[in-house]
Order: sequence, then C-alpha cells, then structure tokens
Amino acid sequence: GWQGLIAYGCHSLVLVVDANSAQTLQVLERHKASVVKVRCSCVGYLYFPLKVLDLKLQGLTLGGGKIIVWDVATGAARCEIQEHSKPIQDMQWLWNQDASRDLLLAVHPPNYIVLWNADTGTKLWKKSYAENILSFSFDPFDPSHLALLTSEGIVFISDFSPSKAPASSGKKVYISSPHSSPSHNKLAAATGAKKALDKVKILISNEKPSAESVTLNDCLQLSYLPSKRNYMLLLYPREILILDLEVNQTVGVIAIERTGVPFIQVIPCFQRDGLFCLHENGCITLRVRRSNCSIPATPNEEPDPEPVQELVYDLRSQCDAIRVTKTVRPFSMVCCPVNENAAALIVSDGRVMIWELKSSISGRNVRNSSSSASPLYSPVSFCGIPVGAFQNKLPDLSLDNMIGQGASAGDELRNSFLQEVHLKFLLTGLLSGLPLPPFAIRMCPPLTTKNIKQYEPILAVDFNLSNSNILADMFHVFSSDHRGIEWISLSGFISFATSTPNNLGLVRNELQLVDLPTG
Repeated sequence: GWQGLIAYGCHSLVLVVDANSAQTLQVLERHKASVVKVRCSCVGYLYFPLKVLDLKLQGLTLGGGKIIVWDVATGAARCEIQEHSKPIQDMQWLWNQDASRDLLLAVHPPNYIVLWNADTGTKLWKKSYAENILSFSFDPFDPSHLALLTSEGIVFISDFSPSKAPASSGKKVYISSPHSSPSHNKLAAATGAKKALDKVKILISNEKPSAESVTLNDCLQLSYLPSKRNYMLLLYPREILILDLEVNQTVGVIAIERTGVPFIQVIPCFQRDGLFCLHENGCITLRVRRSNCSIPATPNEEPDPEPVQELVYDLRSQCDAIRVTKTVRPFSMVCCPVNENAAALIVSDGRVMIWELKSSISGRNVRNSSSSASPLYSPVSFCGIPVGAFQNKLPDLSLDNMIGQGASAGDELRNSFLQEVHLKFLLTGLLSGLPLPPFAIRMCPPLTTKNIKQYEPILAVDFNLSNSNILADMFHVFSSDHRGIEWISLSGFISFATSTPNNLGLVRNELQLVDLPTG
C-alpha cells in the first residue's frame, strides 16, 4: 500500500507487515475460507498545507467468494460483500475517478464484472460477457479504457464509467500463444531478430485462431504499461510480449533461454520503463528498456523503409534465489507503489523477504566507458536543478532518482559528465515464519511486581532442526525428536525429547535444563 505496509493472506487470516521494520502490525481474522486476493486502497489522503486530514488505512480481502473491507488501523471489518460462493477471479479499486473513493470493480465467475460501493456494500451495476473472464487491467492514461483477459482472447472496453454499465460488448481480439513463434530462436541467432518479430506480429488479429493453435490459456498476466501510452504486456511462463495497441503489433519479446527459470509475475513501473519480474526460483529481476532501439536488417535483406522500433529490456539487476522444495516455493511479489525501488517476496513457508534496490556509480564517464551493454546514467537534474560534473550521486530516494531517462548518442557527447549507474538488490528485511509442524510454543512466565525490572517477553519455540527456519536464538539441545518445552523461570527452561523406537520397541527419553543467558 501507499502507506508503506504490506498485506497478504495466510490461510483464513490477513497479515499486515511494516516494510521498514519487517514486523507484523496487525492480524485480521474474519474469513471462513482461505484468503485468495488482497488489494490495498490509497484513500484517505487529503493534503492541506502543514496538515493531514483523515489519515485512514483501508484494505480489502477476498476469500470463499466473500469480499471484506477492512479498516487496518483498528482491525475492524467495515463492510462485507458476497455475490455467490464461488471465488472471485480479480478485483481492483477505482483510484482514477472522483465520484467516490470506495468504488470496487470485481470479476465474478464465470463471466460477470460487478461494480460495488465498498463503503455500503451496494451493487451499482453488473455486466456479463460471452467468455470466461480471468483478469482485467485499466488503462492508466484513460480511465474509460479497460482490457479483459478471457480464455480465448482479449476484450477491449472503451466506454467504462462508474455511473453505468458499458453499453457495448467491447472489441475482441485473438492472440495465439508465443510458442508458435520462433521467439526462442531469437536468442540463439540475433541476426534473425527482424524475422522473428515479423512472425510474432501475427499474434494480434480479429480472426479466431485454428483449433490446433494454443490460445491464452497459458497466459499468466495482462497489464497496461504505466510508463508508455497505448502499450500492453502479456506474461507467459517463458516469454513477455510487449504490444503496441495503436498498430496492433508485438513490438518486443523478452524470452527466457531454454535453461532459464520461468516467470511467475511481472510488475511494470511508471517512473521509468522497467519491469520487476518474479521467477519460479524466487529470484526477482529488474529489466529496464534500452533507449532508441530498432531492428537491424540481415546482410541478405533489403533495409525496411519503415523500421520497427523494437523494445528491448536489458537485465539490470537480480537478487538471490531461494531454495525451492515441494513445500517451499515463491507465492507473490509486491513493489513499493511510491518509490518503486523496493520489492517484497512472499514465500510459502511464511517468510517475507524485502529487497531494496541500491545504485552505485561506476567511477568513469561516458566517453571512457567500454562496456558492450547499453549503460544506465544517473539523472541530469534533481528537482529542476542540474547536477554538476563533480557532484556526488543523488540519494536512492526513488527509481527515477536513481536512473535518468535514456540518453541518445548525441546527448552522450554533449553531456560528458553523465555518470554510469549500476543497480543491485540488497536484502533489508526478513520476516520468518514458523517451522513446519510438529513444534511446541511456550510463553515465558508472566509479568509480576517482583520481576518487573528484569522481565522480557520471550516466546520459546521447540522444533526439529530438520524443519528449522531463522530464529533470534537457537539452542541445539537434542539429537532426537523434540516433544515439548516448559519454562521454570525467566532465565531457564526444560526441554524433553524421545528417540524413535528400536527393534525391541525401546526408546531413549531425554530431559535437559537450559540456562537462557549462557545457552
């Protein structure tokens, strides 16, 4: 959310975490089924000189077909909405209108979109379509434009309004799977880039693809680009397609090599033309668009009189991957909506990993740069003030404060003081979940008038080391399976364990007393 908080669903609970301290601030409990979607609202900010009015945190969760609107600050549910018991496919707050700050658009299966007043729970209007709707995306440059991702194609709506339901059924286009195009060969043979892109262009058409052609069933995500008008991305497990909606062509393909790790999620940036990408191994990568990129013609090919401006996104930074097992895998990624220089990863074992993007100056100017990759430069101005040739780098306040707009060759020659920037991810926060069961939890003795001076609220978790996670203090007491733990004072506890039975059915019982200050 815009307040610097991270909210995520865990079984039937909703946890709210402070991104700065990596601590859990609130646990919301009301759902009867598993929470499948969480959306944070940016309402409640009315700025006046030297004063902030009506500062309110508002969130929204979905589980078992029921939508609950939460006041996060008090932990109370403001409103409950339910159309039917089937899980909702997608939902989003309407932030780009002035009619009401509590309007919510939701996709109810199989093919309905419903606009709700989330403050009162009133249904404003309902619209049905011919195909099953999977997700949707608003055009950030035009609030009346909405794109629906269906099982067969994309439906473009151009008359969306909070006051009434769309009158038309929208314009439907069909897109074949990129697996039918030679986008994988593009990495192997760079000279065939133009041919590969030309074949990808036929992906967008008004004609339904043939039965043997794979459709959008394997498309993971659809989203408008907030940094470029009339551009959209489609996420597949091994490709990201960039679509130009004005010419109905694919103008960019980000393909993973055969040995690469597939995508799970992509978050496009609005401050710079960049993409935060989450992979199946838990690695977060940042890709930034290369400036002034066109597709070269092959030696045996005549130059195109109207060359296509291909969008190429270079890999600029990536964080460390996690150890993926049958029970441990990445779930989702969120990006800071204000600064766009931090991302949080939610892992299935309860971990929340907060990665911040840091910049460093390479120490050489543009003319002395010998790197073959397209360089990134620091901004040439800050708050309208030009940056001097010998000025230190700007602080990492936000993404647009870390990297400047793309510079052409002429700009590089005129501005010889441009500094090349390198980006890297730094793990700045980690919230660890409990280990896998079985484990025992015991709170230390309670606070009394006698121990008020030396009292510390300590929680002891007794678990097997094979299932252990990162804890504040760890004491390796037994080699056998732990069975329980009991406190005897504020500075000591008893832990007991039992080994597995041998051939005669006998076990080894162990009981140990641990002094907490010395271990």
